[in-house]
Amino acid sequence: MRKPIFIDRDGVINVDIEPYVTHLDLFQLFPWTVEALRILHEADYDIYVISNQQGVGLGLTPMEEVEKMDALLQAALAPHEFQVKKFYYCTALKSENHPWRKPAPGMILAARDEFGLDLTDTFMIGDKQIDVMCALRAGCRPLLVLSGVTKGSEWMQWEHQPEAAFENLLDAARYVVSAW
Repeated sequence: MRKPIFIDRDGVINVDIEPYVTHLDLFQLFPWTVEALRILHEADYDIYVISNQQGVGLGLTPMEEVEKMDALLQAALAPHEFQVKKFYYCTALKSENHPWRKPAPGMILAARDEFGLDLTDTFMIGDKQIDVMCALRAGCRPLLVLSGVTKGSEWMQWEHQPEAAFENLLDAARYVVSAW
């Protein structure tokens, strides 16, 4: 039986740009992304991307550009005969306190409800404290990667701790596969 895994986008799958990855020409996959996702897929994981995309809500990033970025990732995975199962985005502004906006667990819970997922021992991989908090609130196991916003050991001071921290998604994927 396939297991779900939730992965943040910017800073985990692709290079994060301040303030936002607004257009396709700024969307750059990390060199290890396809290999990491392939390892997870071959270990019977279905991949769900969950990401706050406030740039859409601010009018800086057209939703069509987000869809083009999704298509580019899917095209990179296609030669390996798998795809991201579904992309979940929260485009609400931080001030709106939307239930899908991380650190709230709404996107994970929506995937659970839509696909009938069992979240027991499910991993969530992200690059920020809000990703760790989202995972914990959804009852998932949080993993942190240091390829995005969080650098060095700053995460060690957080109130909510990840299960483990890794340099990048590939190292996190290897950990996930070895945990089973």
